[in-house]
Amino acid sequence: MTNEEINKLSNILLQSLYDYHFANNGGSYVLPKAMVNADLNSKLAIEYLIEKEYALDSGQGSDNLVLAITPKGMDYIKNNK
Repeated sequence: MTNEEINKLSNILLQSLYDYHFANNGGSYVLPKAMVNADLNSKLAIEYLIEKEYALDSGQGSDNLVLAITPKGMDYIKNNK
């Protein structure tokens, strides 16, 4: 997968986190780590979002990724619509 494709997937995932945040009163999205690790492209896209500080994983020490959009991620979505 090219960097451009990873960026596109990252944008789709970030938009999903943004929508989920507002649909669930600021809730975090929970994904089993085994599921994410099985799909390298999704894993790379999620790692990119965390590295850019657009998303935060609060599931350290568990079997799940607990992803939430950050204020920086919200600004990115608002400014790139």
